[in-house]
Amino acid sequence: MTAPFLTAFLLAGSFETGVVNYLIVDVRTREVVRSEWPDLETPVPAGSLVKPFTALAWAGEFPEFTCKGRPDGCWLGRGHGRLRFREALAVSCNAYFLNLAEGVNAAALEVVASKYGIPAPESDRAETRIGLGADWRIPPLALARAYCELAARAPEPRVAEILAGLARAAQSGTASAIGRGAMAKTGTAPCVAERRHAGDGFTMILDPAEAPRMAILVRVHGVPGAEAAKSAARILRAARTGK
Repeated sequence: MTAPFLTAFLLAGSFETGVVNYLIVDVRTREVVRSEWPDLETPVPAGSLVKPFTALAWAGEFPEFTCKGRPDGCWLGRGHGRLRFREALAVSCNAYFLNLAEGVNAAALEVVASKYGIPAPESDRAETRIGLGADWRIPPLALARAYCELAARAPEPRVAEILAGLARAAQSGTASAIGRGAMAKTGTAPCVAERRHAGDGFTMILDPAEAPRMAILVRVHGVPGAEAAKSAARILRAARTGK
């Protein structure tokens, strides 16, 4: 993959200028391969992309939980039903992660954030810890590199469980537009652009799943994370094939 391929891809009219931002990082070197994203060092809310890091701060085995939907604070009104961790991460169940976040120690979360090179949340609320609202802001480049670090720590049991959830998200969860062969996570966050949209959709991709070589972070203004995954899938195809 070289920069001209993706430049041509964008100039071909695939995206409306200013609506889609993307960042591609080499997983091994952590260097930026290609970026169409202003202010990579400016922290932004990234929605549910923070959930893996909150999960890393959880002590003990991941619980099972029954999501009843809106009464539990989930985005899916009817609820997801009984979930284990991998399924909860794949469908980005807010109810499951709110329950998890309530039991996370603040100091432990700060340690995780430091280890992965991202700032800790500005608020100690469970909602903030799962990416709801705008109180956990992370620079896009730091976030992409944090996912690179996840890939590098794949042999660790807790990380392996998270990566399995990300693989499932790409296959059949909120990031199903990506498809098999990659790992992915979606998120939806408040828009902080000068020209505000209803919200911003995010998708993070680690590709290929078995031994990631690139991390791709995509933001699409005005759509939820699952819709952003469709744009991310097109960028992934361009990065893989140069077409």
